[in-house]
Amino acid sequence: MSAQTASVITNHLLQLLSPDERHILLQHCKVVTLQFADVLCEPNQPYRYLYFPLSGFISLVTRLEGHKPLEMGLIGNEGMLGVTLALGVSTAPMQAVVQGKGTAWRISIADLKQCLLHCPQLQRVLQQYLFVQLTQLAQSAACAHFHELSPRLARWLLMSDDRAHSDQFYLTHQFLAGMLGVRRSGITVAAGIMQQQKLICYSRGVVSILDRKALQAITCECYQAGLDDYRNILGEPQADTQIISAQGQS
Repeated sequence: MSAQTASVITNHLLQLLSPDERHILLQHCKVVTLQFADVLCEPNQPYRYLYFPLSGFISLVTRLEGHKPLEMGLIGNEGMLGVTLALGVSTAPMQAVVQGKGTAWRISIADLKQCLLHCPQLQRVLQQYLFVQLTQLAQSAACAHFHELSPRLARWLLMSDDRAHSDQFYLTHQFLAGMLGVRRSGITVAAGIMQQQKLICYSRGVVSILDRKALQAITCECYQAGLDDYRNILGEPQADTQIISAQGQS
């Protein structure tokens, strides 16, 4: 074990813990880099590791035979990947793919299980977050079924912007099409219209948000519903950059 000090955007779930419980948890964590398009888990397979993102974001994707993959949710520094462990379930329900590169606290299943035994507040926070995630998954399913592509794309861009903590992030039309379960040509047309309206700028895979307020005006109600669900249960996520000192694995 060696001491690590990282200048990072903090994870909101960890901020909700008492200093003592946070210290116990971070004793078993290590800061790792999340690279774009990394696959962190596969459906119906045990998690290798669990992640509390600090920057960057992870997409939860479901797949059906003969159909394109469909994104069901995003996880940034407001949440964690592997929250079902709070219910004693260590199997991943969906594929998790890194959509925005960044960093995360990583912990093994065995270590988190031990922390849950000694940290009742951690258990409660993860169960609350699991409830929020379930409501957001239901919202995403309804959104994919009932809403047009342009409002869905605007919602995805806003959600990504929230988690990237930057008005610029990398993606491709093909990757976006896969996440939204549509043809690449549909993404090209919808993104092209947003670019003509000067809502976004897209160049060589880099998306820049130019007019967030206007983008919010064309998104569906699912974006605000997701924010409200989270805030009602877990409060307002903090996005300030802070210095976190913890014990990391050497």
